[in-house]
Amino acid sequence: MKKLAALVLAGIMALSLVACGGSDSSAPASGGSEPASASTAGGDVESLNIYGIYKSESTYFVNEAASIEQTLQELGEKYGFEATWHFNNCDGDPEKYMTLIDTAIADNADAIVTCIPDQTMSQSVVDKCNEAGVPIIAVDDGLIDTEGNKIAPWFGIDAYNIGYTAGEWMADYATENNLLEDPEVGLLYMTMETVSSCVPRTEGEQDAWADKVGDALSDRTYYADYVSMSEEAYNSASAVITAHPEITKWLVMTPSENGVLGCGAVLEEQGLAENSCIIALGADEMANQWADGNYSVCRASAYFSGKVVGREAITAVVEYLVNGTEIPMEYATPAVIVTPDDYQDKVL
Repeated sequence: MKKLAALVLAGIMALSLVACGGSDSSAPASGGSEPASASTAGGDVESLNIYGIYKSESTYFVNEAASIEQTLQELGEKYGFEATWHFNNCDGDPEKYMTLIDTAIADNADAIVTCIPDQTMSQSVVDKCNEAGVPIIAVDDGLIDTEGNKIAPWFGIDAYNIGYTAGEWMADYATENNLLEDPEVGLLYMTMETVSSCVPRTEGEQDAWADKVGDALSDRTYYADYVSMSEEAYNSASAVITAHPEITKWLVMTPSENGVLGCGAVLEEQGLAENSCIIALGADEMANQWADGNYSVCRASAYFSGKVVGREAITAVVEYLVNGTEIPMEYATPAVIVTPDDYQDKVL
């Protein structure tokens, strides 16, 4: 757990990712989409120039981008084209993000896969790419209109059900360890209310808890909101935990691994980690933590693979650009529970 505090200072940012699409028989789809320049898709392709523009360079994104690059090379060998993959991140800066979009367009990108840092920018970004004739596809954080409707193809996670899986595990953990009637136990939801892809994760956690244990701990349930960075999660969790010294055993559910890094550091610093429990969403970063023995407070994770999302997304992009195959409007991957004892067999 000491490594968690160091990671907080390093400013690892939240999980999210980006990708593009063409259809795949295994991918659940909801409708279809023809991105900008659909009329030029298909036919002989000698080279593809693909840009990935991310809102951060978290472990999740690095792994996902590596999967995109590997799959792109494999598909290039299959279809006989040269592939170029540009991995960029804007460090959460909207202005830098728009500059990267302009750079991709100026470099004649064949497609852009993206996780936008501020979803209120979605329409202007999509309009810019449409005007330039460059397909743009979102992953994890959708490109949405003012009512939350997706305005571009999206690849990501089955957010609500992943949260529900985590909530079920936590409810079972609390029950099995006789924590529901313990007056020193508190329930903390780390939330990301301004990120549309994260809200249903928390909703799933809450619904699963209620379905499993009803209103248990309702008088000792707290919320700590952050945007994306682990520093923000640290500050938010610290404010809640410090304000409630009567709680010495915390059960924590988060929407991202950065929530674990931030809150976990607080619990470690205050000497509460041994009797507390966090369940993560993800596992790219937790796999690193567990490999180093730093898992005293993060006891499980609802794992979903950015590598799978990246692979499916770039496959869809290539199938669209090479064969003109329609891109599904949505693709979502589910999660499985992993622990320090079995993650090596499950985490890709």
